[in-house]
Amino acid sequence: MQEQPTFYEFFAGGGMARAGLGDGWRCAFANDFDAKKGLSYQANWGTDGELKVGDVNLVSPADLPGRADLVWGSFPCQDLSLAGGGAGLQGNRSGTFYPFWNVIKGLIADGRAPKLIALENVCGTLTSMA
Repeated sequence: MQEQPTFYEFFAGGGMARAGLGDGWRCAFANDFDAKKGLSYQANWGTDGELKVGDVNLVSPADLPGRADLVWGSFPCQDLSLAGGGAGLQGNRSGTFYPFWNVIKGLIADGRAPKLIALENVCGTLTSMA
């Protein structure tokens, strides 16, 4: 029997990436900074301990168990969207991409690079000034 693939879900909110992946995947770690979103995540997926509520700046590779097949990051779009102020990846919200990416680089340095990284955001991400 093949082992179930695992994933880490960053900027998790209520766990919609988890919902989309379905029962064929196992969440090994999830993170969101907002306590209310954390409660929503727990209401949707239970309290098995994979959720860490707190600033992504405070997440380190040591917080993530094992090696995930997939890392999913849905970082904030406010600074990137047409409706936003145009701060791009230097903005306070969308700039949280960088600490997320530092975690990815740490996983790579640890020899635990995921097989796949999925970044979900608005089309303005590609045209943002970095």
